[in-house]
Amino acid sequence: MAFGQNLNGCYIINLMETERLKQEHSLLWNVLDVIRLPAFLVDGSLRVISQNRAVTHKLLFSDDELIGVRITEILKTSPPLTEYLPPISSFYEGVCIKKDREGFPCKVTVIPDNGEFILLVEDITNTLKLARKATQRRKELNTYRALSETLSRTTHIREMMEGVLETLVKTLEVDASWAYVIKEHTPQLCCVRVREGPDREDPRIFSAYEPFVKKVISSGKSLLIRDSLEDPRVSIGNHPSFPLYRSIAGVPLKVKSHKEGTERVIGVLGIGSIKTNRFTSLDIQFLNTVGNHLGVAIEKARLIEDLTEKMEEIELINEIAGIVNSSLSIGHIFRIVVSEIKKVVHFDRASITLLDENRRYLRIFALDTHLKTELVKDRVAPVEGTSAGWAALNQKAWINQDLEKEIRFHHDRLLLKEGIRSTLSLPLYKDRPIGTLNLDSTTAEAYTDRDVQMLMPIAKNLSIALENAMLFEEIYREKRQWEKTFDAITDMVWIQDLQGRILRVNRTVVERTGKPELTLIQRSSKELMQMLKISEGNGQDTSDLDNYREVMGDDGRVYHYWSYPLLDSDGRVFGVVNYLRDVTEQKRLQEKLIMADKLASLGTLVAGIAHEINNPLGIIAGYTEALLERLKTSREDPGALEVLPEYLETINREIFRCKEILQNLLNFARPSRGEYREVSIEELIRDVILLVEHRASRQGKSIVVEVQDNLPPLYCEPGAIKQMLLNLLMNSLYFTRSGDEIRLDVSLHTDHYGKRSLYLKVSDTGRGIRSEHLGRVFDPFFTTKPTGEGTGLGLSICHRIVTEHQGSIDVETAPHRGTTFHIKLPLKGRGK
Repeated sequence: MAFGQNLNGCYIINLMETERLKQEHSLLWNVLDVIRLPAFLVDGSLRVISQNRAVTHKLLFSDDELIGVRITEILKTSPPLTEYLPPISSFYEGVCIKKDREGFPCKVTVIPDNGEFILLVEDITNTLKLARKATQRRKELNTYRALSETLSRTTHIREMMEGVLETLVKTLEVDASWAYVIKEHTPQLCCVRVREGPDREDPRIFSAYEPFVKKVISSGKSLLIRDSLEDPRVSIGNHPSFPLYRSIAGVPLKVKSHKEGTERVIGVLGIGSIKTNRFTSLDIQFLNTVGNHLGVAIEKARLIEDLTEKMEEIELINEIAGIVNSSLSIGHIFRIVVSEIKKVVHFDRASITLLDENRRYLRIFALDTHLKTELVKDRVAPVEGTSAGWAALNQKAWINQDLEKEIRFHHDRLLLKEGIRSTLSLPLYKDRPIGTLNLDSTTAEAYTDRDVQMLMPIAKNLSIALENAMLFEEIYREKRQWEKTFDAITDMVWIQDLQGRILRVNRTVVERTGKPELTLIQRSSKELMQMLKISEGNGQDTSDLDNYREVMGDDGRVYHYWSYPLLDSDGRVFGVVNYLRDVTEQKRLQEKLIMADKLASLGTLVAGIAHEINNPLGIIAGYTEALLERLKTSREDPGALEVLPEYLETINREIFRCKEILQNLLNFARPSRGEYREVSIEELIRDVILLVEHRASRQGKSIVVEVQDNLPPLYCEPGAIKQMLLNLLMNSLYFTRSGDEIRLDVSLHTDHYGKRSLYLKVSDTGRGIRSEHLGRVFDPFFTTKPTGEGTGLGLSICHRIVTEHQGSIDVETAPHRGTTFHIKLPLKGRGK
């Protein structure tokens, strides 16, 4: 090759030599021109010897403009081109600079040619774009794969977010990634990942970028910052955070609302780089895709968390409901309930307070705490001025968020004094306010409305448990009182079912039989009677549901026996109460009282009875004297003895009349033996009237007796019925005036149940009974008679006699209009 040098020191190539080289490479240049591939022929010192036309088209240099120029002026390769090129074909990559000084990435192929070199310059701009896209796609695929594994591995939001950020840092080769989530309308930093390591994951570093995050949230669109120092949308300024992220990209995390059909932002996903212009629209597009998946995953995780929490709440409520239904001990229930609540809600003290009946005070009923406190069990506090009292009365929950900042109820200052910062009071009510369930914490803002929603069903179950427990305690207390009362009864009492099996006996039965209670249960009442040595031949029938009898023991003791039916709420009989009282001593005392009353009555009747006896005695004496006189004259006058049979018959009749009067007196005065038998009521009335009719006639009073015909016999104790009738008649004789009338009417009465009884009505036209005395006429020893004229036992004995015969006695009176006693004695056959 021949070169010349111009005045400036530049080499001048011999034109003939150039022409020769063009001819030698014309075919190659033509081919390269067709494919528009720029080509150069350079010498060993890398100076351009020749070039094809594609150089002019592609690089804008004219044919001779680059001749003699070193090729390295327009080709910047790595490694750089030097004079010591290899003797074989080689390849370089770099940038080719066009005449307008714009460059494009290129691939340079160097081909040795007889000490010279052919350089082919290939524009690889599109190739590099495709390569970058392929690389981006590969990174995205790797990221998607890693994200899919992360999102499918867990449903915990924080763990999910940390996995996504870790994947972005590794696969996208960014310097940092972070995520914000919106809680209660405020963006909060969830987690951070940086390339340098965990020591740089300080949340305070990202406080400078919060304006960027808020802009993404407010706009709901992606945001790309190429240089944070120059972009006013970030305004980092002189923030001391390190490292400083110059390039930032952020996308909103969105979810669709199923109800409204719109999207809402739930957070922000961001990446950062310390380089400027690090991110492109492709990164934003990819980050949006990741953000969409992450938003759906977060919403799904939240739904799962909410569902899990709801299931835990339901499980907790069901468990507590089971506890409530399985126990009636409120202490046991409270301990288990608070231990279950502590699993989901923190507290330092739990308590139950109950309202008093007047709703003026709260009493601490149960307490669970590790704190030292003056608010111990049974301590009372006023309802007014306490948050617990307000919750109880208004049946609404109350939360004290921070007692150091605000105290709405002045008595709550005592809670603050004990170190309590926040409280939650839940009302306990069931048809009426009962009290409150209280949770107290030493930390501020420990309770939220969500805690209220979760704990209210528990409070309702606890209210039911508390009400049931209180009712149970009341029932148990009444049961114990009933049992003590049942056992304290000195008479024998036992309960049997409808089959006659004994269900319960009192202590007196155990003591009298000498048998333990368990040995008496399920036995029959007849067996119990046999143990008590009461034979069944006394007329009692323990199978009757409503029965009264006076029975005799084999040892001569006297018992009163009652049986009463037990009815359920529907009025059906389900058992029988048997009552057996030993009245031996009582009977003896009653007999003495009755005897004393009889003697008092006899004293009153003595004069009348004596006169009643004197009449027949006078007749007897007169007839006897007449007979003696006739016997003296019978020898002279045989006809004088013709009247002897008539006189003797009269004497005999009057003697028996005296005997009958005396016998009635003896019978009346003799103690009763308590024997029941069937008698005619007319016979009993006739015997009583015989004793009082003379006294009545002497006082100018009349006794009228009217008895219905064909009355059935009365099963009774005759002496007692006589005593009753005599007392009533004597009472009427005392309180009537001369000319008044006393009536005794007897008839058969049948009630609407078909039960028959004898109805006796003793009435007079006397002065009556004063209203203030009417309620006491049957009280023992009560009398309006002057001292010495009455014992006060007459009407009381009448009432006892009628009651023992299972009858009824009532009095009807009006001042100055007389008094009427109504007696009903049931008609029963022997053995009933």
